Amino acid sequence: MSTTGSVKALVRDVCAHALCQTGATDPGLRLHHRLSIITFHRVLTASQRQDYPLPGLAVTPEELDWHLGYFTRHFRCVSLARARALWAERHVKGAPLLAVTFDDGQLDNYLNALPVLERHGVTATFFVPSQVLEDQRPLWYDQLATALRQLCTCIDPAAGQKGGAIGSEALHLLGELQTEQGTPRTPGPVDIASALEFTKAWTSSRREDWMRRARTLVPDPARASWDGFMSVDQLKTLATRGHEIGSHSHSHPILPQCPDDMLLDEVAGSKQRLESALGLTIESFCYPNGSTDGRTIDLVRRSGYQAAVTTEWGSNAVGADPLRLRRFDMNARNAQDRKGRLSQARLAWRMSGLHPGLGRG
Repeated sequence: MSTTGSVKALVRDVCAHALCQTGATDPGLRLHHRLSIITFHRVLTASQRQDYPLPGLAVTPEELDWHLGYFTRHFRCVSLARARALWAERHVKGAPLLAVTFDDGQLDNYLNALPVLERHGVTATFFVPSQVLEDQRPLWYDQLATALRQLCTCIDPAAGQKGGAIGSEALHLLGELQTEQGTPRTPGPVDIASALEFTKAWTSSRREDWMRRARTLVPDPARASWDGFMSVDQLKTLATRGHEIGSHSHSHPILPQCPDDMLLDEVAGSKQRLESALGLTIESFCYPNGSTDGRTIDLVRRSGYQAAVTTEWGSNAVGADPLRLRRFDMNARNAQDRKGRLSQARLAWRMSGLHPGLGRG
């Protein structure tokens, strides 16, 4: 870290500690009478996370345990459905409400997250794309991230650079990823998370075409034993233990890009499939990538959902639109101090609405 970066990190830690010590970022003060919702994605062991191309989407079981320990001390932690019901009463007493959510229905949620949730006595909401009930292939963003990592390996001298047609075509594919200003990236390996974010502005057909060409160079690797999605029986087990199952669309597309017939299937169709497979009423929806628009929100409402969550940072005031709820995305690195230690003061500051660059809602 540069000298400037070290100074900034020190100032950040001092501010977080001072605000915590004075009680300025205390959740009971800052988030009382508000609905807070946190989101996790994957829960992987440290070695599994190293093998995953999008480590920023994963916490370890130990990190999840730390987060839930903090939250259960300062919040009343429940599923989104339960939180919504309590919040609607408008006279919740005691600790502020916090709904715990997990996106994407990954198997590691059942294997690694469930034991931690039960140890803390916390029920959560699991948002599941209905496609995974029958199709265990990775979701498109995981497929694309894996392809990006393999393409980077093709041209990385440290990994044994491949010359000739393969290396040249890999450079060409990576060169299609551009900066926000539209200027080509410098040929070579790319930051996978940033490149993936860039492709979300593409049409689905363009992403599919890019993936088709990538697969001709780097076929899908063998899938790790820990990778996959929860089964119908596992989802039913979650429900019997008090957890909520919500819809995360059918195939996890960018919903505003979908034509009307596809959007109907993604929103209403996913609800029907999950209800039929699980024998449950599905009340909550999660917009894939947090992307939404008026057409999508209107369809979510007409499909019978009672609540829907975005990826907009912040908590929710009384009277907030229940179909546009904000959430706090839990990334363990963002809760660390300058020495890499998980910091309650740092997390409290980020959620308080006082942190520069982070809204409150």
